[in-house]
Amino acid sequence: MQQTSLILEAKEVNIRDLLRDKFFEIPIYQRPLSWTEDNFQKLVEDIKDAIDSGEEGYFLGAIILKRIDDITFEIVDGQQRLTSLLILLAVCRDYLKDNKLHKWLMDEGDEYAGIPARERVKVWKDLYKLFQEYVYKPGGTTRFLEDFEAKKIQYPDKDSPFYHLYEAIKSFRNFVEELSEEDIKRFLQYLFEKVYLVRIITGSRSSAFRLFNILNTRGLPLSTADVLKSINLEALPDDDRRNYYFEEWRKIEEDIGRERLEDVISYVRLILKEEKAKKELVEEFEDIFKSGKIKKGAEFFDTILKYAELYRDRVLDAKINAIPPHKKVRYKTLMDLMVRFLPSSDWIPPLLLFCKKFKDENALYEFAFQLERKFFIEWCADFTATERITSSINLIRLIKKAKTPEDVLSSMFKHPEVVKRGRKSRKIDFMDHDAVKKILLSKLDDQHFYTLKGGKIARYLLLRLDMEMQGENFPGYANIPTITVEHILPRTPRGEWLSIFAKEDIDKIVNKLGNLTLLNRRRNSRASNYDFKKKKERYFDVERNPFAITAMLKEYDKWDIASFKERHKKLLDKAFEIYLF
Repeated sequence: MQQTSLILEAKEVNIRDLLRDKFFEIPIYQRPLSWTEDNFQKLVEDIKDAIDSGEEGYFLGAIILKRIDDITFEIVDGQQRLTSLLILLAVCRDYLKDNKLHKWLMDEGDEYAGIPARERVKVWKDLYKLFQEYVYKPGGTTRFLEDFEAKKIQYPDKDSPFYHLYEAIKSFRNFVEELSEEDIKRFLQYLFEKVYLVRIITGSRSSAFRLFNILNTRGLPLSTADVLKSINLEALPDDDRRNYYFEEWRKIEEDIGRERLEDVISYVRLILKEEKAKKELVEEFEDIFKSGKIKKGAEFFDTILKYAELYRDRVLDAKINAIPPHKKVRYKTLMDLMVRFLPSSDWIPPLLLFCKKFKDENALYEFAFQLERKFFIEWCADFTATERITSSINLIRLIKKAKTPEDVLSSMFKHPEVVKRGRKSRKIDFMDHDAVKKILLSKLDDQHFYTLKGGKIARYLLLRLDMEMQGENFPGYANIPTITVEHILPRTPRGEWLSIFAKEDIDKIVNKLGNLTLLNRRRNSRASNYDFKKKKERYFDVERNPFAITAMLKEYDKWDIASFKERHKKLLDKAFEIYLF
C-alpha cells in the first residue's frame, strides 16, 4: 500500500496520447542529453523491426512524471527517450517538409485568446537556444546539420550535449533518407499509435524520487537472470537438482558478476534464435522453450553454465593452452583489446559457439584473429547496431553448418556480407582489396583520426599495430598500468615547432595516425610541448618505453612533414597487412 500511494496514475499510453495537449519540463537536476549514436540508431531500428515483423505494438518502458498542473509535468525519469522522440519528429518534419508534424513539437497558441506559443518539452538550459533555433523551427534540423558541419556550432568535445544533439539529428536523418516517403509515413503512424510507454504520474517531487528508487534501486533488484533462474529452478523435478543448479549458478555469478551473466544469457539467446531480439529477454526465452530449441530446467542450466564458463575462460581470462607460448600472449592481448575497445560485444556469440562446437585451441586462435579483422573492418564501415547483429548472425549460421573449424576459416570471408540499412542493403566483399582499403582509409587516413569513435579507434589501432610489430618475446600489456596516446607534434605547439610546421599543416596532420604514438605513463602537459630532440631523449626514451610503435621514432633525426608522411605511410601499410585479405 505504501508503494501505490506514491502514484496518482499509472497507465499505458501511446506516443500520441502522451504528447497530445501535454507539456513537459526537464528539471535542472537531470543529467544533460547523453545518448549517443548507438542509442539513437537502436531506437529507430528497433521500432522499424517491430513494424517489419508485424508486432502489434512496441513497448518503450516507463516514464515517471511529477504533475505541475493539469497539462504540465516535470520529467523525473525518461527525459532521454522523450527528447529523442521529439528530435526524430523534427527530422521527419523537415525531411518530408510536412508542417503537420510541427504541432507535436510546438503548440502555436492563440494570439487572439492571449495564449502564447509553447514548446512541447522545455529542455535543458545548455541546449535551450539550440532547440529553439533548430528543433522547434520548421527546416531547423536541416540547417543544423549544415551549420554544424560548417563548424558554426562549437562544442568542447564529443561528450558535449551539443555533439550528442548532432549525433541524434544525423542518425535520424540517415535513417529516414534510406526509407521511401510511404515507409516514413507508415513508420510515423506506427510510432504515434503503436509505440507505448507506462506513464506514471505522482503528486510531488519527493514521491516521484521515492518511486524512482523503488523501481530502480531498492535493495538488489531482480535482474532478467534472476527471473530466468527462478523459472527454470521451478521446472526441476526435485530439491536435490534445484540445490545443485542453484549452487552452480551462484558460483558462476560470483566468478563473472551478475551483469556479465545476463550478457551471456543474451548471447545464448542470439545463438539459439539467430535473430535480433524483439521482446524482453524472459519472453524471448519463453519462445525458445516453446520452440523446443532447449527445454526448461536442467537443459537450460547446462547450456547457460557451459557458455558462461567459456566466456570466463576464453574471453575474460583469455586462456588458451595448446599453442606456442607467444601465441597465448597474443590471444590474451587481442581479447583484452576487443573487450575494451570494440563498440559492441556482437563478436562474442560467434566466438563462444566456435569454442563450444570445435574444442580446437589452435583453430580458435586463428578464428579469433579472423573475427577481429572482420569486426574491425565493419567498425570502420560505420555498421549500425542492426548491421552488427546481422553480421554476427550470419557467422553463427556458418559455424552451425560447418563440419570442421577449417570449413569456417575457409568460408567466413568468401561471400560478401549483405547487411540491411533501412530499405536498402549494402555489401562488404572482404576479398575485394580495393573496397576494404577504401573502408579502412575512411577512418585510418582521416584528419580527425585521434577523436573518431570517441577516441577509441585510435587507441585500439595503435595497440593492435604495436602488437604486430612486437617479436615472439612480446610480454603483452597486462603489466603496464597506464597507456596513453601521445601526439608527436603537439596539439598546441610552441617554440621550435612553429618554425618547422605551417599553421595549415599543423591542422591537417596533428590528429592523424602518423603523428600518434603510445606512452606507458602519464606526462605533464608542459612536457608534451618539448621539441622533438628532447622528446626522443626523455619522452620517447626507448629503453624505458615498451612499445615497438614508439621505437619507430629512433629512425628519425627530426620531425617534419616528410617524417610524418613516411611514418604515416608505414603505419597504414602495416594496417593493410593485418586487415587486407
